[in-house]
Amino acid sequence: MYKKVSIYTSILLILGAITYVNVSYIMSLFRPLSGPKAPVHTTNPPIYNELRGELTSHSMEDRTTVMSRTSSTMETISSPVASFLDAQNVIAYKGGYAANPHLKRRLDEALSNAGTKYVILMLGWPRSKNGAMTEFECGKCELTDDITKINDPETKAVVFYYQYLYNKSNSLPKNRRLDQYYVWSAMESPPSLRVLRNMSLTEYDNVFNLTWTYRQDSDVLHSPISTPSFILQRLLDKGSGNQDEDVEKLIKMKTGVAIWIVSNCDGTKGAKKRILLAQDMVNHGLEVDRRGRCFPENSVPPRGTSTVDLIRKYKFYFAFENSYHCLDYITEKLYKNSFVAGTVPVVWGAEKRDYLAVVPPHSCIFVEDFKSTAELVKYLKYLDKNVTAYREYFKWRTMKPQDMPNYGRQAKFCQLCRILHGINVDNIFNPRYNESYLSIPLFEHPTRPRVVSSLREWLYGPVSKECLDTY
Repeated sequence: MYKKVSIYTSILLILGAITYVNVSYIMSLFRPLSGPKAPVHTTNPPIYNELRGELTSHSMEDRTTVMSRTSSTMETISSPVASFLDAQNVIAYKGGYAANPHLKRRLDEALSNAGTKYVILMLGWPRSKNGAMTEFECGKCELTDDITKINDPETKAVVFYYQYLYNKSNSLPKNRRLDQYYVWSAMESPPSLRVLRNMSLTEYDNVFNLTWTYRQDSDVLHSPISTPSFILQRLLDKGSGNQDEDVEKLIKMKTGVAIWIVSNCDGTKGAKKRILLAQDMVNHGLEVDRRGRCFPENSVPPRGTSTVDLIRKYKFYFAFENSYHCLDYITEKLYKNSFVAGTVPVVWGAEKRDYLAVVPPHSCIFVEDFKSTAELVKYLKYLDKNVTAYREYFKWRTMKPQDMPNYGRQAKFCQLCRILHGINVDNIFNPRYNESYLSIPLFEHPTRPRVVSSLREWLYGPVSKECLDTY
């Protein structure tokens, strides 16, 4: 009898021990991949940097205090139980890693050691990309669109622009090197791919390692120009040295009220809606210089004038997207045609929270803030006649670049080059950092492959019904 009890007890103890095993981890080790394997980096286990180590070693109640110590420019997080993601968001907005001595030192060291040249092959990219990159910011990389280099040992990343794969004459390589990253890239909105081009993307499960889009949670961020901090720095470099005087000079250049340049007139429901919106504003008495293919009577721009120079003469620019409430879908209409051109954007397209995450403070006028088109036009007319109120929308141009959202964040080719060198510090700006990137060390290659298990789910999963209804 006692022997039976002893046997039963042993069995229970064994079962109890098994419950402590991370079953999901074990299952992941044996889960087959339907597509080509992702690159495997044989490195030491992830070593968290000093900041992350300090954060993760403290209790939730103490993390606010930890963050307040990391940089004199950082503000203390208000909630005593702030999450790690909250802490990273403070880093992202209050000067990024450039304002944190721990991260800045580690980044400088990593970049100084990124001397091995890697080649990034761009397939189907809209514009030819060839040449070296800025090593002190990105690491040593070279861009090429020469497909014959795909099997060169130095070629460590292959970027497939969606149009390359949409073209049925192209396909994924039959043989794949295990040390190469496959990157899927697209700048079009989800309905443009899913509805207009009928790209289901199901055939790419477990094929790609990284995503490269306009979305803030992409593995590689594609910003039409760059971040607002970069734009502001360029303005400062070209300015007189006195930001207030530069703003006054810019405002005095304004000779028109509003301008809109548009070429997609009715290709999508979103395009049709914005045409009606602009016409409604004109019907309510707003002076709008409308140009582009939709208004062929007005050339864009007049001969001898650049588009930016043309827009700069107007107080407002209509940064209307061709899609409505598509996650993070914000294009050059905002960045180049508004901020770089030096006018105040009237924005319509993405949700307001998406805009607020990336634009300078008090820099935009949101159509959705007004109950009617009449109220919007009334406000624009008020600003047209009130220089003091209008000037407030340029106050961000008198700020410091480090006070802009995402200061220091690298994007596009530079960010990908960093990733190839095991520099993943730009992940801290990703809004899904806490959800998807905690296991990836900031200054080393991950020990396990990075794989986009379902490209379709990643791209189309977060899409709202409003977004798809715009087509």
